[in-house]
Amino acid sequence: MRTENLAIVFIDIAGFTPRTSNQTREENLQMLRRFDGIVRPLVRCYSGRVIKTIGDAYLLTFRSPTDALLCSMAIHDRIAETDAALDPADRFTIRAAVNVGEVRIDGGDVYGEAVNIASRIEGKAGAGEIYFSESVYLSMTRTEVPSEEVGYAELKGISGKVRLYRVPRADEAGGYSLKQRGNVPGQASGDEGVPAVASLPFGGHGLDRVRDRMSAGAALAPALDHVQGLVQKTPDAIRKAGDMANTGFHWWRSEVRHSRAVQYGTIAVVIILIITLAWGVWFKKSKPKTPWQKFQNSLGF
Repeated sequence: MRTENLAIVFIDIAGFTPRTSNQTREENLQMLRRFDGIVRPLVRCYSGRVIKTIGDAYLLTFRSPTDALLCSMAIHDRIAETDAALDPADRFTIRAAVNVGEVRIDGGDVYGEAVNIASRIEGKAGAGEIYFSESVYLSMTRTEVPSEEVGYAELKGISGKVRLYRVPRADEAGGYSLKQRGNVPGQASGDEGVPAVASLPFGGHGLDRVRDRMSAGAALAPALDHVQGLVQKTPDAIRKAGDMANTGFHWWRSEVRHSRAVQYGTIAVVIILIITLAWGVWFKKSKPKTPWQKFQNSLGF
């Protein structure tokens, strides 16, 4: 187990539980698949990691709190874009919460108070909102992501009040991102099924940064997810193997002094190793030479 400072993100579908009561299982599955198809590519583009999913909820981690916020904004905006081609009954909104702090990493999962705080902050966020803690505000690049103070809030199970902030939506912030961008590249503002820039909740501020990477990485997405999972698991696997070896050595060192069975077993293992090594050396020397090797020997090589 190791510790690391990470940005923790919780994101889920607002009003998911009452909504599922009015949906068939197939409709519910389609909604979750659509949500997953939006979340994972954007998390990958921002170098984040999907730790786990619980129903409609995602636990994500990022090394950069700024990237965590930009990715959350991009997910909101991408959902708004895809909503344009859907029946209103099939549309949904999400909410997100971000916190930064030290977490314990074990077996591909993360634990600690930083995770608990992020989870509690999510409960304070409304549909279409992105809330974050003061620790995020102090460590993020504030010139890249606008912010607005919400105030102090009591979080269940957390001692003391926590100062909360939110990312204002594009229209609330006076069009902070709309002034810097036109329509989405390759899309005309009046095209059918394409939302106008102003209709995106966060003005495409985080989404436009990664559009090229999204399209380029779509075909490689399954392979990238597999490789990322292996990379994330390898350090833990090596560490666990080392712990097991260390535990085994200490057990052997203690038992070899008192147990005849362990003593005899150790002698047998040593003898087997010596015989195996001697056989390998003899076999290498006695192995018949190939014609090419004989020719080399005749030349003195």
